[in-house]
Amino acid sequence: MILTVTLNVALDKTYRVPEFTAGAVNRVEKMIPTAGGKGLNVARAVRAIGMPVKATGLIGGHTGRLIGDLLTEEGLNTDFLKAPIESRTCMNIIDATGRSTELLEGGNEVGEDTVSAFLEHFTRLASKADVVTLSGSALPGMPDDIYAQLTEIAGKAGTPVILDTSGEKLLKGIEAVPAVIKPNRQEIEHLMGKKDSSADELIDHCRAYVDAGVRYVVVSLGSEGALLMAKNGVWLGKPPKLHTVNTVGSGDSMVAAIAVGLQKGDGSEAILRRAIAVSAANTLTETTGSIRAEDVEAIWNQVQISRLL
Repeated sequence: MILTVTLNVALDKTYRVPEFTAGAVNRVEKMIPTAGGKGLNVARAVRAIGMPVKATGLIGGHTGRLIGDLLTEEGLNTDFLKAPIESRTCMNIIDATGRSTELLEGGNEVGEDTVSAFLEHFTRLASKADVVTLSGSALPGMPDDIYAQLTEIAGKAGTPVILDTSGEKLLKGIEAVPAVIKPNRQEIEHLMGKKDSSADELIDHCRAYVDAGVRYVVVSLGSEGALLMAKNGVWLGKPPKLHTVNTVGSGDSMVAAIAVGLQKGDGSEAILRRAIAVSAANTLTETTGSIRAEDVEAIWNQVQISRLL
């Protein structure tokens, strides 16, 4: 079973407002509510691939109950800690041209008791998982080393961790030596303190994490594919040209594919090929995580894998 963690779950509300105008009264044509969060996107993608998955995190209040109901309707297997918070709501306003305006709440602040309760909750779940994924932001009040603590707990249970976050939480998390880190180019460049880095500069920086014990560093490059660095080499994977419908959640789909690869015991090239194929397949459907097996199969052999080192 793959366990996905979302520490800052949200009720995502998409508003269709054809004539949206700032500073005016706007009539909503349609509102679509979904349970949001990067870890939930990972869980959806794992399920779409056909592997068992469980999603965890923290939810609370009236909004938390609605999030739980939406996940039940989806049929997603979950085990959330109910916390003394009101789960956040995030809004995405889309006009007739497809232009998006987002309003993102930060989430309620939590105290040490809630953090400790979740660590205990996670400890129980991590011991039963084959792979753990840690994705996205954390609730205000959680320490910068929260992902490092979760990685260490999973490590004691012998469960490999895939870490997909940014900033200080990524930096602290790397110190706990997860099995995989999956930043995008901008997140790695933020740690490097440098923009517009060359591929060689990215590789040199990321190989230091491999030397420190991280099994795989996978840097997603958007439409250009992804780099994978391991002790036994460096590879670049590129997807074929596709008619993209929706790119939201492609990074999360890549995390899902890597988790499946770890669970199956795949090697470096196979992990990268699956990551590219599943991520690309996610762009072919409107709904995030609605990956079709036939799309993955069609893309699989079209992925170009080049060994760089």
